[in-house]
Amino acid sequence: FTAQEKDGKDTASTIKKQSSIKRIFVKDSIFMLQGKGGNIGVNYGKDGILLIDNQFAEATEDILAITNRLDKRPVKYLINTHHHGDHTGGNKNFNELGTVIYAHDNVKKNLLKGLLDKAGATSDKDYKDRLEKGEAGGEGENAKKAAKKYMKNQLTKREKEVLKENIFPMITFSENLTFQYNGQEIMALHLSNAHTDGDAVVYFTESNVLHTGDIFFNGRYPYIDVNNGGSYDGYLSALKKLLLIIDEDTKVIPGHGNLANKKNIEETISMMKYLKDRVLYYYASGKTKEEIATLDDVMKPYNDKGFGDGYINSDKFLDVIYTSTKTQYDKRLGRNKNK
Repeated sequence: FTAQEKDGKDTASTIKKQSSIKRIFVKDSIFMLQGKGGNIGVNYGKDGILLIDNQFAEATEDILAITNRLDKRPVKYLINTHHHGDHTGGNKNFNELGTVIYAHDNVKKNLLKGLLDKAGATSDKDYKDRLEKGEAGGEGENAKKAAKKYMKNQLTKREKEVLKENIFPMITFSENLTFQYNGQEIMALHLSNAHTDGDAVVYFTESNVLHTGDIFFNGRYPYIDVNNGGSYDGYLSALKKLLLIIDEDTKVIPGHGNLANKKNIEETISMMKYLKDRVLYYYASGKTKEEIATLDDVMKPYNDKGFGDGYINSDKFLDVIYTSTKTQYDKRLGRNKNK
């Protein structure tokens, strides 16, 4: 890599002209890769290559073009920070290359759930088709029972097929994982119910570098996946826990956004606390979400800073805050939950 890259100034990939990946020097033997998905961490040394996340499947070729310049050996280890496709989309490719993939237990669970949901949707359609075509046997309730039995058997078969999909981490952990690699201690720490229920951050202790996964979006409103165990308060709590790990000199690789530091995380914490307090104040005063959205002292200060320019815009993030506030405080304030 060039001296400019090691200064963090040259982020344009020169591996090939159409590469989807930008590479940014972080510290020591650690780089950050930026592309269409989540940010990737790369650690190289005498033991080989370690990756943190892998974006979408189509990015694998460009990722390998970068890692091959560092080490001709195949990528040895890969850590998934959570299950979303913009971080795990290349799992199948790396599994087939012999890479050992680590992740929290719930990453495997959520990947499996996603595949089974697709299989279930197909089963629902097949069930309706069989009823409409009279293929279930008999009429009325007998037809429904026969169709349900048939589809239950079909779904069981599909579950077995899904488990054969080569997208899952090989090794999972329930809480934390610590190992020695390339001359330093590396810690994968589970932070529950933040972005999802399977989030892990990866900390390089000697280099003082932290990869946060999507527990931190630098300068952007974060995505909180409430359908997969994420929560607003859990996300805020996880950010506060990061401050117990890092210091002013820590280099932070966010899930999305530019290379960051402690101050950037503190700004996101401040943003989330401020917005939660403002929304609670106006909600307790009886204002609707639509009315709150028009007030200049709520989303506007951070929209002006560009927080709403990412994947989650101002309206989507306000909806998350409002829903969280409504759920938590309706009973305390004596409000009708269906209002």
